[in-house]
Amino acid sequence: MSAYSQMKVDPGFFRVMAKMAGNENLTLAEERLVADYLTGFSPQGAAQGLPGGPAGDVRGDNNLRRTNWFNGRYLTAEALSRQDTYFDARSRLNAHALMPGIAWGLGLAVDGANATPVLPNVDQNQRANGFPVNRQIALQRGLAFDHFGRPILVSQAFNFTVEQLIGTYRKTPQRVVGGGTEFAPCLCLAPDPAGPTSGGPAVPPGTYLLVIEAGETDEGGAKVMGEVCAGAAPVTCRADAWRGGFGLSLVRFPVELPLRPDLGTAWDLRGTLSAYYFDVFEHPLWRRWDPDFLADGVFCRDTGPGRHDAGAIALAMLHLAEDGTVLFLDQWIPRRTLCDTPAEDWHRTRFGAPPRAAAWARIHQFQCMLAEGLTREPLRPFRNDLYTRGFRHIPPIGFLPLRLDPQEDQGNNPDSNIGVTAFDEIFAMAGAGDFLVSPLVRRGMAEAARYFDNTNVITYGVVALHDDDILEDLGNVFDKDPIQVTRPHWTLDRSLYDRAQQPAALDTHKSTSAYKVLATNRFFATLEVLFRVLGLEHLVNRRTEIVKLVVPLQGLTRRHPLLGPIAADALPQGTAWGVNPAATAGGPLANLDPELFPEAAALAGIMQRLGLDMLPRHFVVYVKQRLVLLDLLFYVLELIQVLIEWVTLAGAIVKVGSGQNTAGDQAQIRAPQVQDYRRALAAQPAEKRAIMVAVLGRPEVQDTLVQAADLSGSELAVSSRNLAFRRDVAAVEAPLAFEIPDETLRRRTAVDRVADAYAAEYPDYQVMQILAAIQPPIQTLAVVDKLAIGRAAARQGTVADALTAAGPKVFADNDSRSLYADLRRTMGERKISDYVPDAKTELTAEAVLARSPAEAEALLGAETYKQFTAAFTTERAAATAGAEVLSKGVPTAVADALETEIRAGSTPAAAIEKVKAGTSIENQPLLDSAATVLRINGGNLAALQRIKRTPSR
Repeated sequence: MSAYSQMKVDPGFFRVMAKMAGNENLTLAEERLVADYLTGFSPQGAAQGLPGGPAGDVRGDNNLRRTNWFNGRYLTAEALSRQDTYFDARSRLNAHALMPGIAWGLGLAVDGANATPVLPNVDQNQRANGFPVNRQIALQRGLAFDHFGRPILVSQAFNFTVEQLIGTYRKTPQRVVGGGTEFAPCLCLAPDPAGPTSGGPAVPPGTYLLVIEAGETDEGGAKVMGEVCAGAAPVTCRADAWRGGFGLSLVRFPVELPLRPDLGTAWDLRGTLSAYYFDVFEHPLWRRWDPDFLADGVFCRDTGPGRHDAGAIALAMLHLAEDGTVLFLDQWIPRRTLCDTPAEDWHRTRFGAPPRAAAWARIHQFQCMLAEGLTREPLRPFRNDLYTRGFRHIPPIGFLPLRLDPQEDQGNNPDSNIGVTAFDEIFAMAGAGDFLVSPLVRRGMAEAARYFDNTNVITYGVVALHDDDILEDLGNVFDKDPIQVTRPHWTLDRSLYDRAQQPAALDTHKSTSAYKVLATNRFFATLEVLFRVLGLEHLVNRRTEIVKLVVPLQGLTRRHPLLGPIAADALPQGTAWGVNPAATAGGPLANLDPELFPEAAALAGIMQRLGLDMLPRHFVVYVKQRLVLLDLLFYVLELIQVLIEWVTLAGAIVKVGSGQNTAGDQAQIRAPQVQDYRRALAAQPAEKRAIMVAVLGRPEVQDTLVQAADLSGSELAVSSRNLAFRRDVAAVEAPLAFEIPDETLRRRTAVDRVADAYAAEYPDYQVMQILAAIQPPIQTLAVVDKLAIGRAAARQGTVADALTAAGPKVFADNDSRSLYADLRRTMGERKISDYVPDAKTELTAEAVLARSPAEAEALLGAETYKQFTAAFTTERAAATAGAEVLSKGVPTAVADALETEIRAGSTPAAAIEKVKAGTSIENQPLLDSAATVLRINGGNLAALQRIKRTPSR
């Protein structure tokens, strides 16, 4: 082996040496070749692994500089300081990989904070009487990092007062520099020109932030060569060490709050300032998509943020009142914890999403303010809404505590024990205790909905079968904007009338699935137009919000693999809900062997034997929904279409048996009733049903139903008719008091019967049947009340109303009502000349019945009008009587014989007489009624399909 080979030298090495001799630049590969050669000549003990120089053909440097240590070097202060600076900078660079903010701890504790009344009192000054500024506040242990990456460490609890901070602020007033689209967890401060100066007046009232900053102070004295520190002339004395520390300051937050009625309490101020901080100061929602959003080149640049200077970490927001007290102290309005890297937050904010730290802080602030507010003003049956409690913007998801006081609720709410039908059916199928669980689910939803009473928020409810289902909702809505909570701003707009009256408006949605059925009904066609117009401006301007209320269910008999049944899962839950499993089971827990049945296991076992294996949690979660008002309105139309189609094609055709003789069974066609629509509704998903009830319960939607009735000229728009509807409901409900004890169920039964009766007399009241099937009776009656109140567009009473002054006939059974509905429709289709042979008009009876009495009399003439009304009244009475008689059923043999004679060519009268001659005397009244029916409908055999068949006698 040659000497060159031993030294790892190849011919290329000489070419490199030649380039070095000529001061030529070397490539990266050539530099590595030289470095590899020189490694073999390194002295023993030399430092290994240190960089030999920067890599790359084009070289640069940075401001990191460290001391080169070697034997024989002088140990100087400059060299040691340079080394300290290097490692300090390296550690701060590691901190730059995280967002600035609070890593852990740094909480604030103070007695008496946020103790002002929640509800406004007009007799008192609401912006006063907070806690005094000399009250001690405890800053807890914790760690934070500023923009520069410096740690702010509080190693033990630190006590201070706001009064101390005010003194510092008066000497050097500072204010917060305004925020922007660049999210910055640390605050930038600047001198406050509006603040007091030393010796000036007191600190003005307003909003301030409590901030913490990093700092160092000198400590001790260092011995200096040739002179002892603190001697006679310590001209060269230096501090022995630098002690890391922190400083607390009070800085003014640049916002002026006007004196408005909706900012009366400290809670109003707190809720308004939280909305302002999240959505205006820190990350303005209206600026995130400026006109230059996609054109300013920001997406082509590197990731930010580019600031790495010192910054103050916000610990809390407080508001100084005019009386010098602290109205509130909120830690979570400005507090930001370490959640993401700077690059992650840069990407999120560039695309308009809220930073993770801000999103988490928003939820914390809401829950903290709600918890403190509930401490001051507990939940009550009324005035629990979030707006009254001071909230203006709330996070897209939140947890609403429930008021667990079932005894009080049962006293104030007679239907508190009524469950949710859909849940009852599911629980019953699963063998669960629906008689206990479902009413509690219903009550939880009702209590949660109270938080949004009289606000712009529409709610509907669902159930989460597992606790962790809530986490899925949390992940889905985490990046959504907040929910704006306001008082309803709904006002009827005259332009809706004008736009709905345009003929072309009905043609734009013919391709939609709802149009096929809805366009055939004037009311629904007009409602479709109004729904299309309504909601856009409310949606865009956030005057309407939609939230889903989720009731999480907890299992009571879950077993831990090691611990078995856990008391926290079983024992306290039932008692808090007012459920006493021991009493319900008929025996106390003391009867059970405590050794064989520990307390938690015994209670869980009793619950299991009762079928009560689950209970709702003590809170309900609200979740912001993507569905908006306009979507929901068309959602209503589509579901109504499904109900109509289902009832028309299936629900209205039922099998009527002929006793034991199944061969005589036939299909009986009948007019739909409320129960038919309700059965069709039960086949729909539970969430869809809940949305329907929530939307139709909104006053603005009910107003739209009234508008559609007015604009379409529907029979629903007659005010006097709806007054009669309300009166008939009360008349039908009163006798049911002994039959149906429950008030809600009794009223629903009465509304069902009256709606069916009115639909038989006035076909447009099919709408009321559908509403009664979809929603609680109180919502249906609310629509009736709106239609009954005198309105500018209300229709006058018609001839039909005059002839049914006592109201439509409420039949005892649906068979008679269905038969009468068919006869009533036929009576309306007949011409006036069928009632008054001498009448000289081609008008139908329905065309006259739909006019006012004065118009009809002028149209027909006084004498013809008098004869028509008399004849129609007689015919209606005959149809009513015939329907009631035939509803009891006709023997199959008699009905078949009558149908055979008519099909053979006999007139209805001749067929009746022939069948009479061949049947028993007890069937004579049935044939007389059948003759009336056939005469009214012109001998149409379809009438026989309405008649129930019974076994032959």
